[in-house]
Amino acid sequence: MQSNMQAIETVRSRREEYADATHEALLDSAAACFFEDGFTGTSLDHVAQRARVTKGAIYHHFSSKRELFRAVLERQQAKSALTITQAGDQALTAWSGIVAALDAFLETLSCPIYQRLCWVEGPAALGFEDWWACGEHYEIEVIRSQLDRLAEAGALEVKDLDMLAHVLFGAVTAGVLGMARADDPAAERERFRTVILELIAGMVHLDQPA
Repeated sequence: MQSNMQAIETVRSRREEYADATHEALLDSAAACFFEDGFTGTSLDHVAQRARVTKGAIYHHFSSKRELFRAVLERQQAKSALTITQAGDQALTAWSGIVAALDAFLETLSCPIYQRLCWVEGPAALGFEDWWACGEHYEIEVIRSQLDRLAEAGALEVKDLDMLAHVLFGAVTAGVLGMARADDPAAERERFRTVILELIAGMVHLDQPA
């Protein structure tokens, strides 16, 4: 009886491993297709061909191309949020954490895949409301974690951290969309960095490095 149960568990584990591997392969393939051809120009046939699976395998994991795109976007957002959070948390002070987190975020913008999937294709594929909600889900938590650190240091003047996190998320989103339309994105990025840090500095009473 025990050997039979072990055999069943082994088969189940292999199936789960295969399913997980297929899921990741589809996300990798879809990310490449959406980056190269955009949401509208990408076909599920092409995604399946690139992932070396059948089209039916896509529908086993995702109900539609839109849901596939959402999964790709959420994976991208989750990776970026982790990188930014780690950069901020590893800084020695609350203020240097703000600077490090912002710089890590700006570094993610230099990734063409992140830039196109999150800021160009995202609104078109999901619609503005769902795209905005996806950004809120990942990015507000990052912003709030650094605000909490400032508050714990007794340095933050604003008391309503939830609203402040939403306000800063809106400001960051507007700034990034402005960069995407700028003739000189690098210069616009530096202007954005300066203004965001000045904005936050005006709400804290810490000695900030130059």
